[in-house]
Amino acid sequence: MFRWCLLILCVSAQSPSQQPASQNISSSNIQQTIYDVIVVGAGLTGLTAARNIQQSRPGLSVLVLEARGQVGGRVRYATMQTRNGVEFLDTGSQFISPTDTELLALIQQLNVRTSQQLTCGNNTVFQQTRRKRQSPVSLQQQWSTTLFADLINTPELIQNLSNTSISQMSQQLDAADSDSVNRLMQTFFDAPGEQVSEVQLALTCASQNATAVEILRRFGHGKSLLAQGGMNEVVRRLADGLLIEYSQRVVSVNDAAYPAVVQTSNGRRFTARQVIVAVPIPTLDNIDLVPTPEAPFQQLIQNYGPTGHAYYFTMSFQRATWRLNGRSGKVIYTSTSGPLVWLTTFDTTFAQSCDNSSSAASTLWGIAHFSYDVPFETRKKLYTQSIMYSLRFADFSPLDVTDVNFATDDLAKGTIPTLRLNIPMESLKYLNDFHTLYQNVHIATADISSNSLGTMNGAVHAGSAVSTYVLSMLAAADAQNNGILRDTPVESTTPYIYSTSSHYPPSLFAVQNQNQTQNLSQNQPRNQTTVRNLSSSSNSSTTFQYETSSQYPTTVETPTTTTMKHFSFGNLDNSTSEEPPAVLYDSAPQQALPTLNYSTTFAYSTSSVMPPVVPIETTTLRHFSNGNLDETSTAQSPPAVQRDDPSILVNSLPQQSGYVYSTSTHYPIQLSSNRNNNNGINARATPSPEVVQQLQQVSESASNSTSLQLASSLTQLVQTLLTTLRLQ
Repeated sequence: MFRWCLLILCVSAQSPSQQPASQNISSSNIQQTIYDVIVVGAGLTGLTAARNIQQSRPGLSVLVLEARGQVGGRVRYATMQTRNGVEFLDTGSQFISPTDTELLALIQQLNVRTSQQLTCGNNTVFQQTRRKRQSPVSLQQQWSTTLFADLINTPELIQNLSNTSISQMSQQLDAADSDSVNRLMQTFFDAPGEQVSEVQLALTCASQNATAVEILRRFGHGKSLLAQGGMNEVVRRLADGLLIEYSQRVVSVNDAAYPAVVQTSNGRRFTARQVIVAVPIPTLDNIDLVPTPEAPFQQLIQNYGPTGHAYYFTMSFQRATWRLNGRSGKVIYTSTSGPLVWLTTFDTTFAQSCDNSSSAASTLWGIAHFSYDVPFETRKKLYTQSIMYSLRFADFSPLDVTDVNFATDDLAKGTIPTLRLNIPMESLKYLNDFHTLYQNVHIATADISSNSLGTMNGAVHAGSAVSTYVLSMLAAADAQNNGILRDTPVESTTPYIYSTSSHYPPSLFAVQNQNQTQNLSQNQPRNQTTVRNLSSSSNSSTTFQYETSSQYPTTVETPTTTTMKHFSFGNLDNSTSEEPPAVLYDSAPQQALPTLNYSTTFAYSTSSVMPPVVPIETTTLRHFSNGNLDETSTAQSPPAVQRDDPSILVNSLPQQSGYVYSTSTHYPIQLSSNRNNNNGINARATPSPEVVQQLQQVSESASNSTSLQLASSLTQLVQTLLTTLRLQ
């Protein structure tokens, strides 16, 4: 709290007009990313708009900037001790009208349950007698049946309402209507009727399609709905999945440049194609808007704001003690001595009925007015004493108490704003869900919603309206690409072959003119690319070389693709005798085959680097890895067998020397008496009896030999084998 107070004092010391739109800030604080959408404010309007945009087009980048350390805006909440432990409890807006269709639809999408507000027992209400007067015409009924748009666009309907206050109007009503209007100003607007224009009540009734009495019943006086877990649960689920940066107080928004620039009090700058400023209208004085809004909108900002100074408090209890005496939890308390001059409470315990409410965390939420400022501990004591006195309880001890004052909050400047006396009628045209500042910056809030003006449902309505408009703006901008709609197939009768690769070099061919391009042959090589030279006229025949690879240097002459075979060229399987063998991409340069002077009848080459040799028939042991598994067996060619098959005995194979040993995991031994023999070699090589005998000796003595002795014996055996091995 102390840190926030310091921040508010530091910012308020310099008026927004004195804060330049651009400051000398380090490059580390400049955000290089250009977002598609930036939303200023993480209240219900901002979160709804950001969520709608994110869900409609998941590919868009959306950033939410919030000045506080939590989301919700005027949906305020705090951690409190309850009978179930520490929980989040609402301290701000929480009553949901049964007619709030858009808010209820959003709550349902977020899988949050709602329940009827409990009224278990009788109300404890201060009774006041008034002299009844008959209202000549029920204006409230007339307003409630008039469309909001018709009301603000028809000056003759409201031109006489601007200079009349709510207090003056209530004096012309009967006691019931006057009481309901005054109660509406206290519990709904937190504003004294003397300073509020009568046009405010007319617009509120039209946007809610209800009279003052009906509005009261829908918001806390018997017909309200409550969300399970509170409205704080709704806004926190609404914020899930969104990119939000907290403690980012925006001081300027510049719509004069593209992309728009948003700057915060700590010197950071953000840029976006579209910006939604979703903050209360009275707080726009904190932001330097560039360009400056037109005069009627500035008049709306100056004449539209809360005037009350109530404290909103929440009390948690071990159980709903008030029900023991048959009370509903609704208390109205007044005192002329002060400092607490007026208080009212509501039962905000979430339960399906009064019968099963005993297991829930019991809470009371209320509004209190003080004649002068007192510290929190004094306020807490006065809350408890006034309710205990009204309910006639000897012991009324809450588990926890917390309160909040929106009027002293510089980021809210009160709750629902009200229209001042003598406000210019032309300013009312901005009460139309949102207002576009210049081109890419849009101001949206419940305060200017045409539906449910000033309420949570109005916030959702305004967020949905501005998000739909921003999506259409982005779609229109993305669709324009030199007059051609992007992502729309271009119909053309001209065949166009496009082939390019970031890995392999494309083929280069001479540019054909437009007529030749239209008459391309159907059997054109698949790797040829016809490219129009954009730097020349359509009739130019200048050869245009197109190269997009860092692997290959620029060439002068047009190469062909048949000099290098690779699967990406599509010609690996159709080689001809005139073409060289296929090689691996980026392999070592092939050198000329060395001239070998064989002094022996044995040549060994198994390296992938060495040049390939002519394949020859290998051993008497046939195996599928030699590629001859499916060939028909002959007397000279024994049938193919599986490697290391124990059922096949070596002695069963034809031999000349009594023993044949040939095995390889990679390549069979190739023997040739003449490498240049074009007819191939059919002779088979067998080891000499001396080698066989030496091998048997090594095998018999292997178990009694050391590893060094065994290695030495095997080395001698290999040398003997290489020396004595000859073609038969």
